[in-house]
Amino acid sequence: MGHRGDRLTARERESLDRDGYLVVPALLDEPVIGPIRTRLEALVHQKIVAWDADTDAGIAAAWEVNASLGLADPDFAPLREHPLVADAVAALLGPDTQLRELTLRAPLPGFGHQGLHHDFANHRTDGVWQSLSAMWCVSAFTRDNGPLRVLPGSHRMSGSPVDALPLGFEMGPHLDEVKMVAPAGSLILFNAADIWHSGTFNYSPGPRLAVTANFDPVTPAG
Repeated sequence: MGHRGDRLTARERESLDRDGYLVVPALLDEPVIGPIRTRLEALVHQKIVAWDADTDAGIAAAWEVNASLGLADPDFAPLREHPLVADAVAALLGPDTQLRELTLRAPLPGFGHQGLHHDFANHRTDGVWQSLSAMWCVSAFTRDNGPLRVLPGSHRMSGSPVDALPLGFEMGPHLDEVKMVAPAGSLILFNAADIWHSGTFNYSPGPRLAVTANFDPVTPAG
């Protein structure tokens, strides 16, 4: 299914603990990722056609296609069920987990930039992962097409890293940010709950496609 083994190595685990993210390049081959890209391109096209007929809808959506994908849809099984993702989920969240959602984010040309943020209001800094996000680069991620940016190690910071920026403006660039540049089929594992991250501007002529599977530990009943 990919270009490497399916086990999470000790070095990869160390990177996740220390930096809060890990990039695994070209894990899915083009025969696997290509049909997924084709289907998502069609979905994006449908959205744009709908916005063209209703301009208020396009303005409200900020020209960014976001969609929930079927958790049981067989077309997306390679993104939900890859063995490396399963190993990372078990290593970071424990044996009892659930797939919370599978979502598409596709910023259109000229859009997609976000302020630095973490996803959970209950921000933890003790190294315990509250969730694991597995983002698949359905399109290649380049510096110009709106890739994910992260602040390495910020999942262990108690304060806000944007406080050091002029006026505390989280929309601007940060000296410590790293943009995730990777070929199509790559996997980005990251601690979206607690690491400071965001999307960036898409300066390319087409939408940038990414699908993220978000996993949570299962809380025992009672």
